Amino acid sequence: MHMRRSERALGVLCRTALRGLDLDLPLDVTQLCDRYGERRGRPIRLLAHPLPAGVPNGIWLAAADADYFFYQANTSPLHRDQIVIHEFGHLIAGHQMLAEVSVEGLAALTQDSSDAALRRTCYSDDREWEAEMLASMILTWAEDASTGVGSTAAHDELRGLQRLLGGHRGWL
Repeated sequence: MHMRRSERALGVLCRTALRGLDLDLPLDVTQLCDRYGERRGRPIRLLAHPLPAGVPNGIWLAAADADYFFYQANTSPLHRDQIVIHEFGHLIAGHQMLAEVSVEGLAALTQDSSDAALRRTCYSDDREWEAEMLASMILTWAEDASTGVGSTAAHDELRGLQRLLGGHRGWL
């Protein structure tokens, strides 16, 4: 049985997961997933999917080749980012609960069978709380850091100077 971690423990977990990813500001969830996937040697793929009513707005499925974050296709870019970061929270917290599926298995799912599989994916309240807390931490840190710097410089030397001068205060 999973016991809920403290906010402090989640903060340590989050900082450890994100440290050294050299993420740009404003936060780009695709970059976050790409860089984290590269570091672990296992890509994270983001896929829009028309999720049926009664199913969460996002689902994380682990396949043999990658982790897949399905998010509600019919939503705004801001809501998409919130969904993806929430699923990222589940991933870094180690909440995986489904057996690994193959790429062929994912491709073979029909709309009916994928909807049925997605309806079976739900986490305990403690795990949902943890994922939401982790997502909130990431979004808050990114917002606080963006307030100071706006956006990250494209030039590598300027990026380093921005960080050296504290332009990413609050960010990792």
